[in-house]
Amino acid sequence: MQVSRSLGLALSSLAIAVAAAGCATRAMPAGAGAGLEIMEQHGVSYVSGGNDEAGMQSMQAITARFNVRLTMVDAGRGKPLGGATVVVASQEGRPVLHATASGPLFYMRLKPGAYRLAVGYQGRDQMRDIVVAGEPLDMTFRLPVNTLEDDWLLCGTTRCPRR
Repeated sequence: MQVSRSLGLALSSLAIAVAAAGCATRAMPAGAGAGLEIMEQHGVSYVSGGNDEAGMQSMQAITARFNVRLTMVDAGRGKPLGGATVVVASQEGRPVLHATASGPLFYMRLKPGAYRLAVGYQGRDQMRDIVVAGEPLDMTFRLPVNTLEDDWLLCGTTRCPRR
């Protein structure tokens, strides 16, 4: 549990550092794919989408432009999941990218090298060390999702106990 807190604090510190260091800018016109906007942050181009069939097709049309391609799915239901936070740092801890995925697909173009990648959803983060080299990296993150039902406590009686 202590290790989990330490990783969470490290990720939070990294996210704050990235946010303070700079904002994303548009790198290429949206014409790269219907409704897609390729962004750039700290020299890293990235794009996210795939919320519907047209979005999936648009993302597939530009897949070859990116060397790290992430897919996020609901771990319990296997359904596509948008809204995950993606944080990338160099092995030395230097912030590289901090963004929120607008859809279940998140593509980025990283320079060759070693990185720490963290993908999070609803306060739960998964970290991976990656090495970007010649071949593209395709990764799927199965993220646990709390639904509204998870937050309710159901009682098996029709009467509430008196205090």
